[in-house]
Amino acid sequence: MSPRRWTSRKFLLSLSVQLTAIAVLIWPAHESAIVELSQSVTALLVMLLTTLGYVSSEASLDRSSGQGVNQSKSTDVRNPVDVAS
Repeated sequence: MSPRRWTSRKFLLSLSVQLTAIAVLIWPAHESAIVELSQSVTALLVMLLTTLGYVSSEASLDRSSGQGVNQSKSTDVRNPVDVAS
């Protein structure tokens, strides 16, 4: 299985459901607490991985277009007196 498939939202959600079901089978008295915890952890994990994926894709786009931090700054070398007039 490729690394992208391991971090897909569908895979993470299905894994979370399976782990929650197993935990509820083992500790049925704590079903509601397990489900609430599972929902919170899954939501945080999906948000974190989505954010990291977005940042990673933006960084790769910046690298491929050749726009680094130093290159994106404006380099206005005109005389300040000429600019004011």
